[in-house]
Amino acid sequence: MKRFSPALLMCAFAFVLAGPASAQYGQTKKSNATLAFEKAAEQAKLNVETFAAAEEGCAADNPEACFVLAEHHRKGLAGTQNYKLAAKAYKKACTGENAKGCAGLAYLTTHGRGVSSDLPKSRSLYEKSCDLGDVSGCAAFGNMVYTGTGGRKDTRAGTRHLKHACEAEYEWACDRLVRLGAQERDANVQGRLKDMRRRR
Repeated sequence: MKRFSPALLMCAFAFVLAGPASAQYGQTKKSNATLAFEKAAEQAKLNVETFAAAEEGCAADNPEACFVLAEHHRKGLAGTQNYKLAAKAYKKACTGENAKGCAGLAYLTTHGRGVSSDLPKSRSLYEKSCDLGDVSGCAAFGNMVYTGTGGRKDTRAGTRHLKHACEAEYEWACDRLVRLGAQERDANVQGRLKDMRRRR
């Protein structure tokens, strides 16, 4: 039986309630509910197609495909959300040197979703993600090092990693620097954070 996401079902419900589209000047105009339903249906179809391609690619040991597959499992984009399958695909992506795959597995390992919670292992995975070039991994690793989570506390090294991620326009890292008081006198960090929020 085919599954639909709650968002898609809500759009379908709104479409039914909206009634027929209005007609103006001899032309039929689609209602906002109709347009939203069509957009959601297109996205659902795309998610299923992307999932199938990622599943095939991951089976052929493509790290990028494994990451995409993991994201679909974690978010439930093509069916039921499944953290265990997400962790498995993230691990395969990380083993293949996919930086975001390592960060994804680290996130699940931090929160104990699909795998056992293990903060030292999570910290190590975030470090690997950072070494492979993922800015979110550097931010998370820096935060764990700064606060001493999952290992030795080193505020100087933690600040360095967070600042690197902030300079790469990763908003969460800038926010953490400010909240931790690591860069409270650094006008560049405060200004960068304000600029990013203004551009939303």
